[in-house]
Amino acid sequence: IVVCVVSDGRGKINPRTRALLAGMGVYQEGIAKQQVNGKDVTAHIYEYTSQVGMTIKNDVVTLVPKQQPVQMLFCLKEKNQKKINSHRWFFQASLSQN
Repeated sequence: IVVCVVSDGRGKINPRTRALLAGMGVYQEGIAKQQVNGKDVTAHIYEYTSQVGMTIKNDVVTLVPKQQPVQMLFCLKEKNQKKINSHRWFFQASLSQN
């Protein structure tokens, strides 16, 4: 199982979403940079195979260990561009079939 998540803008991601992804092991706070070697960064891609699931009860998220392995791909775009087409390049590049 592979789950792909694309977030449109590092400054716009919901803090609860960011915390959930961090709890599952697919996101690490403080790693993303706006520039590398003087060039603007377009997106940050995180990958992790997690065996942590989650349950939601009364709006409380609980992480559950030792679940079915799931490979997570998380693309955190640096800038919010407010276009659904801006996600297309990620899916074309990472999920292309030859």
